[in-house]
Amino acid sequence: MPQQSSTLVLALMFAAGAGQAAELRIGVAESDAPPIVVLNAARELAPSLSYDLGIALAAELATGAHFYLLSRNRVEPAVESSAVDIVCNANPTWFGNASRLGWTRDVYPQIERVVTSNTLPRQVATLQDLAGLRIGVIRGYHYPTLQPLWQDGEAMRVDHPRLDSSLKALGLGAVDATITSELELAGWARNNAAAAQRIKVQPWLVSSHQTYCAVAPKARYSVAQLNRAIAALERNGEVQRILQRYQWKPR
Repeated sequence: MPQQSSTLVLALMFAAGAGQAAELRIGVAESDAPPIVVLNAARELAPSLSYDLGIALAAELATGAHFYLLSRNRVEPAVESSAVDIVCNANPTWFGNASRLGWTRDVYPQIERVVTSNTLPRQVATLQDLAGLRIGVIRGYHYPTLQPLWQDGEAMRVDHPRLDSSLKALGLGAVDATITSELELAGWARNNAAAAQRIKVQPWLVSSHQTYCAVAPKARYSVAQLNRAIAALERNGEVQRILQRYQWKPR
């Protein structure tokens, strides 16, 4: 089947009988960093955590999957308008329109950490240890734990389109700290081994949230159907296998 647009990737079509089922339309935030989202040279979704999970979920539903790449500010409108069926790697606290969407059971945790240069002359063990710092974050994302610092002018929020640009700014001294999930840091460190030796993961835990799939009001599959598929992937160990495929442990 030909590609329908530059932001649409046909990921999988199953054989005959299953091919007649309504495909699962999966929205993916292009601002999510590897290994959650990996783009190829043509800026199409490549094998990654989001890709693998979407393929597995569609297989449990006995259908195929279309992946739609969305800018961060289009994620919430796309799922609310039912332009896509689901957006995973999501949490209700991150969405301004969460009450207007359906939500599946939890899929996997996202743990956020503070990363600094290993030469920063302080340890970040509490929120207040970030006072006075320039903090690199992803544009359009909400950071409730850090909001008091920014509201009171005690620290500066510096927006970047993606994690790799925020970590590059950290390496250049343009920011003092970067907020990242452990999974995304793992993906970056795999491809930037030398730079990874010059950073430090600080002890303070910014947040720990379970991720879910946000479900469109007129999704082709119900929350109950999606929950059964996720539960099956948990039981057969597929979710854990996908996570293990992309995690990185520093030496």
